[in-house]
Amino acid sequence: MATKTEQLRAWLTGLHQEPVTVDDETDLIESGLVTSLQFVQMVMEIERIHGTKLEPGVITIEKMRTVKAIEEAVFQPQPEAV
Repeated sequence: MATKTEQLRAWLTGLHQEPVTVDDETDLIESGLVTSLQFVQMVMEIERIHGTKLEPGVITIEKMRTVKAIEEAVFQPQPEAV
């Protein structure tokens, strides 16, 4: 089964008819891979893949700019607050 990151990468490449490469550090916004409307759709897709709603503080441009940033902010387990 594909990891959450692989699922997201597949969704991102599926947005385009022409072949695109989405590396961990590809800037999804600056590269034009994700438009403003697609950004909202991407957040919804991340929630679907992750299986939970995202907290408002997680949904920022910087935390959603690259696949690596999304993986770190959303998909990697976060330590419990003490």
